[in-house]
Amino acid sequence: MKIKYHNKKIEALCTDYGRAKMQLGQEVATKLFAAVNYISSAKSLQDVKNYSAYNLHLLIGQRKGQYAIELGRKLGFRLIIIPLNEKDEEWVAAQEHDLLKATKVVIIWEVNNHYE
Repeated sequence: MKIKYHNKKIEALCTDYGRAKMQLGQEVATKLFAAVNYISSAKSLQDVKNYSAYNLHLLIGQRKGQYAIELGRKLGFRLIIIPLNEKDEEWVAAQEHDLLKATKVVIIWEVNNHYE
């Protein structure tokens, strides 16, 4: 899949291991880089959904339309992504099942600690 980034700050965090390690700690940085690598090598978002360790799930409320990938359940960190339409790379709103199979581009929106 193709990965885009919400802004330069999140791009630096997801592409510079030293920065991620300094800001998030070694364990979270390692899991973040593993998740980003897995996403980039996946054929579609369905592949990520099928890997149960990431527990890809649709968010609700203010984050409706966004998905979370867990970066270690006990750590509390998650990667927030948004599926994009491959053709024009616009935010997609569709049925989840169809969306996961069709999504070939995502935007990494945020890395956060869900419990803070």
